[in-house]
Amino acid sequence: MHLTETINAIFGSGLTLVLIFINYIRKFNTDTFQRSIFLRILGFSFIALSCDIIFFLFNGYRGKEAFYLLYITLSVYYIFQVLSFFYTFIFVDFTAHKDVQRTKKIMLAAWIVAIVHIVILLLNLRFRFYFYISPDNYFFHGDKYFIRMILGYSPAVLAIGDAILSFKRFKKNQFYLIVSFFFLTGAGSTIDILMGTGSFVWPCFSAAMLYTYFFIIKSDSRIDSLTGIGNRYSFNEFIDRLSRQSVRGLNQDPYAIVMIDMDRFKEINDTLGHLEGDNALKDMSAIIKGCIRHSDFAARYGGDEFVLATRAKNNIEKLMARIQQAIDAQNEKQIRPYRIEMSYGHDVFIAGGDRSIQEFLTHIDSLMYKQKTERRRSSYKRGQKK
Repeated sequence: MHLTETINAIFGSGLTLVLIFINYIRKFNTDTFQRSIFLRILGFSFIALSCDIIFFLFNGYRGKEAFYLLYITLSVYYIFQVLSFFYTFIFVDFTAHKDVQRTKKIMLAAWIVAIVHIVILLLNLRFRFYFYISPDNYFFHGDKYFIRMILGYSPAVLAIGDAILSFKRFKKNQFYLIVSFFFLTGAGSTIDILMGTGSFVWPCFSAAMLYTYFFIIKSDSRIDSLTGIGNRYSFNEFIDRLSRQSVRGLNQDPYAIVMIDMDRFKEINDTLGHLEGDNALKDMSAIIKGCIRHSDFAARYGGDEFVLATRAKNNIEKLMARIQQAIDAQNEKQIRPYRIEMSYGHDVFIAGGDRSIQEFLTHIDSLMYKQKTERRRSSYKRGQKK
């Protein structure tokens, strides 16, 4: 490919990364930790891409200034390219496990590798074993250039291995995202290696990042910004998916669906303020998330109501017992100036059955309020006896 066409391809990729960065940095209704990881991938990639443009412009350019510029540019390029690859692996791992402490440990390991890489590149300035610039300012691989291949491709191997080992943790669309990302970037890298160019990897990489960005934005639209679990829209989408499967005649296990209401939530808001009310909602959602299976579904239905769904064969009563035990354990710690209490109603939803989804939700809502009334009567009777 002609130099001008190569520069244009890389420049267009860089512009795509910049536009994604500018748009995403202004969005705050998302997972802040995931957001910081993705923004670092964009930033590191843009630095590496900028260095690649400088390399193509000055490779073979006469003069001592070009000689030193190429050494510095290529060294910076290798550092940030490897960092962007490692942070891609970190992004995949966090997507699977959602464990901040685990991810921070992987980040620390990535930065240790980056520091070792910097030391290698500094030694290369003297011993030229990694790469070197000829007297006429052309780039050549050193006899230890395989170090770069190991550092460059090991994050991809780790990410693919992590995705395979964590397969059950991924939702289907998340797994497709990871496969598509590595297919696009791998295809670009393979074409460049076979053709001896550096023109295809960046357009393929920027396309993969754009696809990932659209996926994140779409996923954020399904998340309740306060509690971090699904929202009403995601629940409607979940039910619609069950209904479509039924219409297509696909065999599926029926789901038990639970409507949960936080008791005395208005009292928390009125006496302790809305900030404590928000904390109560966050605590309840954290308890639910900690008790359900990865294959289960949970969402904030609205206000202080939550809805969750699990396959009927999983025994919904045991699940609700786990949630109640987690609530009791939190209340015993007395870390909040309030107690969390809940009422719930549940039944098995059969898509395509006699009840519409709205009729079914009204049904379990009435079961929930029936339990709430019974709890209040029981509490009142205990108070009268005292």
